[in-house]
Amino acid sequence: MDKEKSLLRRMLKVCLKALLALIAFVVVFGIYADFKVRGAEKQVRAFSQLVVVGMPVAGLDRKASEMGLKFRRTAGSSDQSGSIQVWEGFAFGRWFCNVDYLDGKATGKRITSLD
Repeated sequence: MDKEKSLLRRMLKVCLKALLALIAFVVVFGIYADFKVRGAEKQVRAFSQLVVVGMPVAGLDRKASEMGLKFRRTAGSSDQSGSIQVWEGFAFGRWFCNVDYLDGKATGKRITSLD
């Protein structure tokens, strides 16, 4: 009888430790994800502040890369028109800066978030 109680107590302790470890993992992961998404917002907003409507867009790809941001250039009807999309984030939360351009100069910018 005591042997069964001892075994049951050990199993209960193991389950409790596993549950506590799982809770700790979820909390740490949540904090990490929040940190990454907030950092992504700051990076994208900093990039957006560099872009002024009317400025040449040449070199924005390089600047985004230097800041650790991902980027994609989409060509429009000519080589001198289109948009540049810059983003950063973590799994379920991303921040974007879209820069539209015409004749090689920025015509607009907007920041959006995907969460």
